[in-house]
Amino acid sequence: MKRPLIVLALAASALAPSGAWAEPPTLAKVGELPAAFDDIGPAVQALKGPGGRTIHYADTGEAGFRPVLFVGGTGTSARAFGMTEFLKSMRVQLKLRLITVERNGFGDTALTPGWGYGDYAAEVKAVLDHLGVQRFSGVAISGGGPYLAQAAALMPERLISLHLLAAATERPAGDSVCKLAPEQLAGALKPQVQNPQAWWAFPKDSPTHAIPGFADRAYEEGARTFFIRGQMGDPAPEAAEVMRYCGPLADLSQVKAPAYVYQGTADTQVGMESARTWQARLPNLAAMRVYEGEGHDVQYRHWDQLLLDVAGHGDLTAVCVKGRSRALPKAQADKALAAGATLGVCAWAKRG
Repeated sequence: MKRPLIVLALAASALAPSGAWAEPPTLAKVGELPAAFDDIGPAVQALKGPGGRTIHYADTGEAGFRPVLFVGGTGTSARAFGMTEFLKSMRVQLKLRLITVERNGFGDTALTPGWGYGDYAAEVKAVLDHLGVQRFSGVAISGGGPYLAQAAALMPERLISLHLLAAATERPAGDSVCKLAPEQLAGALKPQVQNPQAWWAFPKDSPTHAIPGFADRAYEEGARTFFIRGQMGDPAPEAAEVMRYCGPLADLSQVKAPAYVYQGTADTQVGMESARTWQARLPNLAAMRVYEGEGHDVQYRHWDQLLLDVAGHGDLTAVCVKGRSRALPKAQADKALAAGATLGVCAWAKRG
């Protein structure tokens, strides 16, 4: 004889009033639902460029915003600009559109032997032409400096402004790195290239630690740069990039657009000598922003000031006054700072 199957959970739920054991709804009433997806960052796109080489680029794409060519630091991919999006709301408020073109051997882009600064500038031009961008500002971080210089030299008439944050120039004559064979340099770089957490390590006192999720986003950037195509941390592209810095900086004599240089006096990676080189070579230096006692992370710590400058408000300074983030004329900002205000938006003042 078969025994009756008794499911206690079903029996119990049948006896209980509807919803008696459930938590209350998160909202009393659900309104109209979204009709579009939220932005989680632009996709990396592909374009056939000069000589049939595939170029990879990313574009935040806001119609009517000022186009800004962003050139990331040494060993970065087309999505490196995402590490600056901790101030995305400010970027959007100022109507700035970021465009970045990936360099040789990083991220989605395969390594082409012999590729150089001139090739990068030609690829940038191809992307800007493809997007219908005629006028643009240029921003370079760290090792992106010589690449932006080449693009500026190629298209000086299209530049709105130029911005160089802790940006490298060229290695000095006789530099020991420039004397290495490519395989020697690749071997030296391999441990860092294969460990994005080491590649993107910031010191414990770095202000970047105040940015929620910044370190993890940086590690993800390293993983994308060196692993996304299954290249498994191949150091050859990085070695080629470092050797490229042994070459001369582009001739900037025809670049008449206003230029801004941002430099920390305690930067041990890109020192004040590089800032002075930019100062000497740029025909129209609008501002030399030197931050006493700050290191290589000025590129993130003062991104708020960079955004103001790129938007055409170089006469304003970002400050936090009594808990309010303000953009004030220099004289007012200096007075506020003397009275206890802090430099940059108030999020920096809150870091512990």
